[in-house]
Amino acid sequence: MVFIHFEAFMLLENELANFWKWANMTPDTYNEERGLGEWEAEYPEWDALYKAANEALEQLNQEFNHDVAQLLVYALAIDNEAGVVLKSVEEKLKDKLRFVRKAVYSNQPQARWQMAELLGHVEVEGREKMLIHLINSEPDKYVIRRALLSLSKVNHTKAVELARPYVRDTDPFMKLVAKEITKKKV
Repeated sequence: MVFIHFEAFMLLENELANFWKWANMTPDTYNEERGLGEWEAEYPEWDALYKAANEALEQLNQEFNHDVAQLLVYALAIDNEAGVVLKSVEEKLKDKLRFVRKAVYSNQPQARWQMAELLGHVEVEGREKMLIHLINSEPDKYVIRRALLSLSKVNHTKAVELARPYVRDTDPFMKLVAKEITKKKV
C-alpha cells in the first residue's frame, strides 16, 4: 500500500514539476503571476499530467493521503480551463468529502471555484456550509460568484440572502449574478 501511494505521489509530483518548469512558476507564485487568459491550455504534456492525476485519484480511493490530495489540488487549479481533472474527481473519486474540503480551504482560487461548481450538483456532506464559507470569506470575486450560483441550486433562500449585498457591487459580473439570484422566486 505504501509503495502504491509513493508511486502515485511521485508520478504526480514529477508531472507537476514539469508544468511549473514550463510555466516558469511555482504553486506559490501561480496565483499572483498567472494573469488572465487560457495560457495553461498550451502546455504540451497534459496527457501525462492527466494520467498522473487519475493515478492519484485511484490512490485516494484506496486510502486518503493529504500529500497526494494537495498535489491533486494543484493539478485541479492549473487545469481550470479544460476541467478534465474536475470531471475525473467528480466521476472517479468515491468519497469526495475530504478532497473537496482540502480544495475549498486551499490557497488556490482556481481550485476553489471548481469546488464551488462541483458542490452545486454533487451531494457532499456539509456542502452548503462550504459554499457559505466561500461566499463569506473568499477574496476572489469569481469564486464568490460561482459559490453563489451553486448555493442557489442547493438552498435558494440562503443564496438570495447572501447575494443581496452584491446587487450594488462595483464588479459588473458580481452584480449580474446577484441580480439573477435575487430576482428568482424563492
